Amino acid sequence: MVVIYVLDVPEFRPVVDTCRDKPDCVISHSAKGYWRVEAPSEIVLNRRAMQMKPAVWYGLFTGGLNGEIAEFGRDEVRVIGTNKAL
Repeated sequence: MVVIYVLDVPEFRPVVDTCRDKPDCVISHSAKGYWRVEAPSEIVLNRRAMQMKPAVWYGLFTGGLNGEIAEFGRDEVRVIGTNKAL
């Protein structure tokens, strides 16, 4: 399983909105100021599709994540689940 914790600020809202359209993603909100986006195997996001500025894009994981960043480029990121015990 992969989980991305997205800060609940307008700049990161496109991540939550994009993941709502992904059938494998489950989204929940925390009173602690972030969104929890989880998927069984991977989450792929595209910066241009979400119309995010590069400065915001590179701060994408400010809220944290459970998983492994498999790819992180200028326009696309892929986060996968990890089998490592925590």
